[in-house]
Amino acid sequence: MTDQATQTTRRESENHGPYRQPDFHPLPSFYGKKLPTVRLEAEVYDCELEGVVPPQLNGTYYRLGPDTLYPILGDDDNIINGDGYVMKFRIEDGHVDFASKYVQTSRYLEQRKARRRLYNEYRNPFTDEPDAPKIPDRDNTANTYAMWVNNRLFALREDSHPHELDPETLETLDVFDFDGKLKSTALSAHTKVDPVTGEWWCFGLFAERRFEGEVALVVADSDLNLVREELFEAPYPGLMHDFAVTREHVIFDIQPLTVDLDRAKAGGDFYAYDPELPSMWGIMPRSGTVADIRWFRAPNVVVGHIMNAFTDGDRVIVDAPVSPGNAFPFFTDVNGQPTDVDESFAKITRLTFDLSSDVDEPIVERIEDAVGEMPRIDDRFGMGAYRYGYYKSAEGISRIDWQTRELTTFPMTPPSLAHEPVFVPRSADAPEGDGFVLVVVSHLHTNRGELMILDANDLAAGPIARAKIPYSPPFTFHGSFAHNVDHAAR
Repeated sequence: MTDQATQTTRRESENHGPYRQPDFHPLPSFYGKKLPTVRLEAEVYDCELEGVVPPQLNGTYYRLGPDTLYPILGDDDNIINGDGYVMKFRIEDGHVDFASKYVQTSRYLEQRKARRRLYNEYRNPFTDEPDAPKIPDRDNTANTYAMWVNNRLFALREDSHPHELDPETLETLDVFDFDGKLKSTALSAHTKVDPVTGEWWCFGLFAERRFEGEVALVVADSDLNLVREELFEAPYPGLMHDFAVTREHVIFDIQPLTVDLDRAKAGGDFYAYDPELPSMWGIMPRSGTVADIRWFRAPNVVVGHIMNAFTDGDRVIVDAPVSPGNAFPFFTDVNGQPTDVDESFAKITRLTFDLSSDVDEPIVERIEDAVGEMPRIDDRFGMGAYRYGYYKSAEGISRIDWQTRELTTFPMTPPSLAHEPVFVPRSADAPEGDGFVLVVVSHLHTNRGELMILDANDLAAGPIARAKIPYSPPFTFHGSFAHNVDHAAR
């Protein structure tokens, strides 16, 4: 659509005349890919199965990702700006039931009522339609992480407060803010549940919406009572999508995608990559305060997600997919220029921070053949020393054995698109890594999808079961498995 035609449809709409909806178009995603929007809520009772679902696997697998209800005017949207779309696979006694639904955020409801896009570019209200109703949580698409914590299900988004969801119906409940006690305007998309204490560790990036680098550390007890909230200033106003917690330390990672409100007001991206900046890593004692943060610098280390972290004496070890350049290539650099997609490809990497040394950079050990993202572990071993990590690799679904550095892979090829792999233990007391890897797959070429169940001890052998769904679901970012959820009778 031309700019003139766009303005004409906008004016006609404002005057209650004819309105031509902008065309739906594939959205820029990671690694230079473009993915279609789906716009389908669905239920499948008793999915078609191939193979046998393991009897030890009983519970519900939740996934959350973005799907664009209405396209913006133009073609410069990106996948992380899509509306929250939650899916569940209920696995019980060898059967699998499926359901999907949009998260009913304020912006979703306003746009549904208007039957068109009102809130346009990612975190940039200066690009919204003139008649868009002003809502306080304009940026909350609730589209990043279906987080199961303390027997409750939350749709997390890093710039906002979570939406709580009904785990059975997927209906949207209230926005969660610890009964009004949370001061931060944001709660991280990536939170950490301590497998020993049950504490919920979180952060709030741009907690006061000054966009100057203000960050809140937020901690709740095992009953989700807010017990700690501390504010600090990061070295610069950069992106922090994930963070890490060990038994002894908290690690904050500020990435060189910076915020400039003047750029946003001029129609530019909310984030822009600055290749002159190193990523900055702040480490504090878990028993201390944010006043104890020590900052390290890591040039040519750009991180979106953390696999795990642990403390070994005076050393803090962080494992993560690391890109040499802009890990979010749908954002331009600070000069408005596109960045090299090849520099967004990440390798699984071990960063070692020596707290006893005056050196302010970590030791960086890249696993050269381990190209991939979306890392997960056996969550029972989170925050401590561990052996196995799982990730969506360039070749398919992979496992790294940190003890031997051995890589094991179940290969997959485009146009089938694997989502994040999630590990589920065979039993509560099974050894680390003894269990199953669950992977949702979108078969874009056939418009079909499936839940693939792999034996974590033998990924290369391929799926032991597939639960099929009759459409290709939108790409989901992150999810959780809830063991033996007590659902209402169907």
